[in-house]
Amino acid sequence: MDIKQSLEYKYTDVEQYTIDGNNKYNYAKDGILTKTLPKILFKGNSILVTFLQLIDLRIILMFKYIDKLRYFKHITKY
Repeated sequence: MDIKQSLEYKYTDVEQYTIDGNNKYNYAKDGILTKTLPKILFKGNSILVTFLQLIDLRIILMFKYIDKLRYFKHITKY
């Protein structure tokens, strides 16, 4: 996705070299709509693709907020 530098940019190099068996889908990096919608929608009109990416960014922000609420009581997560 074409996001500016996020708050986790310091840890991206470390995360790509850690091998701990955690192969969950990284929705923040790869996007959500790119996996759920057909690929033909992202190859057509550039205005439609930009609009879909905007919606995708909003969904990703909502998912990150949900993750923060889910792990609110886990103080070791921060």
